[in-house]
Amino acid sequence: MLRPFSRVAISTTRLTVAQKTSSKLAAAQRTGWLHTASSSVSDTPEFKPIHEIRSPSYTKSIGDCSRILVSEHTINCPLDYSDLSFGTIEVHATVIDLLPESAESSKITSFLNAGYAPKEMAEQYKLSISSSSKSSWVSSAFSSNFNRLVLLDQRGTGQSTPVTSQTLSFKFTNDQVKKTSDYLTNFRATQICEDAELFRKALHDDTTSWEAVIGQSYGGFCLATYLTTKSPLMIKNALFTGGIPPVYVEDVKEVYDKLWVKVVERNDKFYGVYPGDVEVVKEIVKSLKLKPQNLPGGGVLTARRFLQLGINLGGGPGAFEGLHELFATAFVKDFEGCKVISKNFLRAVEREQPFDTNPIYALLHESIYCESGGSSRWAAERSLEEHEVKHLFDYESRCESGDEEVKVYFYGEMVFPWMFEDYEELVGLKEVAEDLARREDWGELYGREKVEARGACAIYHDDMYVDRELSLEVLDKLLVGVEPWITNEYQHSGLRDAGAIIFDKLLEKSKD
Repeated sequence: MLRPFSRVAISTTRLTVAQKTSSKLAAAQRTGWLHTASSSVSDTPEFKPIHEIRSPSYTKSIGDCSRILVSEHTINCPLDYSDLSFGTIEVHATVIDLLPESAESSKITSFLNAGYAPKEMAEQYKLSISSSSKSSWVSSAFSSNFNRLVLLDQRGTGQSTPVTSQTLSFKFTNDQVKKTSDYLTNFRATQICEDAELFRKALHDDTTSWEAVIGQSYGGFCLATYLTTKSPLMIKNALFTGGIPPVYVEDVKEVYDKLWVKVVERNDKFYGVYPGDVEVVKEIVKSLKLKPQNLPGGGVLTARRFLQLGINLGGGPGAFEGLHELFATAFVKDFEGCKVISKNFLRAVEREQPFDTNPIYALLHESIYCESGGSSRWAAERSLEEHEVKHLFDYESRCESGDEEVKVYFYGEMVFPWMFEDYEELVGLKEVAEDLARREDWGELYGREKVEARGACAIYHDDMYVDRELSLEVLDKLLVGVEPWITNEYQHSGLRDAGAIIFDKLLEKSKD
């Protein structure tokens, strides 16, 4: 669910730019944006964010929607909005405008995508901006008279100031565990929403609201933060796709108590489609148990790390097939005819696992559920230790079984302490991860007063990443006015797989 990624898309009107920066940007009314220079977006006397357009803009055709202008924007945002003394980081956004001759209105929309992993941003929810209005939610939005889309690289990811083992080493020494941990606490939903607010003010003015905000997966968590801690009047239509946060759990472990069951169900469905892979997976696991493989980019492919490929099981069409085809490439024969792990397989596994390129994913994933007084304490692992399905994940014994009915089960979207031994870029961050897992001084993510928001929510019946029952509880108790649409037609990746259908459905339900 939370992979991802991690762009926030925000769509806005052009005219407010000219209002914001006066005659200097008069050309923006004709082309959408000034292609050079920078402007100061005044917010407080103490802090004046600098808004820059970084690279040359360009135009392109997008199927049914005529032509668009694409420009790249950066704003220096406070690391901590409650204490400006901690300095700033850069937050980047790609702005996509319908050209003036194509735009018939000034409707704006915003997209909040999945969590901290780049794959979700770069591959799974890549915008099909050259498609017809029938294929992607982006083109559908433009066809529905929205005229600006802003893709925000949430802080710590993409072209925003990144959080990697390399960039952290530039700021902190290995013994500065607490300082590193403190720094990372500023990369959660509350600060992401503040960044989005800065972009709203930079692109418009203080009174212009989003016509719609789409919260995909973790983006829905951010949208819930936005609605309950900011003015809900700034969002005319709140559209959630597989992303209602479990606000009312007392221990993060409760989230995983439910999700482990969903992971088992998706494993069973996968093996139901590819029963031959029961033995294939056992063979791979036995081989990696006997001899873990050094990966081309560093780190080690152990049996337990291999089983983290199950994070892909919750995807839509093609997810099962992709794993099946990957497993088929696991072995090659040496000159004696003996099977050995293929180097191409190792490279493919590396590409499927985002934790080396975006360690922030492993470091902060469980923190997305944490509020004041609560620590995660490796909640997924704690849950499994006490869960009725624990025996299914005992891969060491199950891979040795000759019974074709005994399957080796893959993990879902869970993080574990041992990842900071197996992944090259996580090894040096083990103490930081432990500190984050023990922390109890997290701030509140959500208000608790009912919000009369207008919106709609796609709840995927078989979602492996976000529990249906916990989602409905939040809609009932907190997000009043957000209409649920429960469907088993799509998986968590529905917005990618059938974006136009889902966007149109939710927008229609929100306006009813």
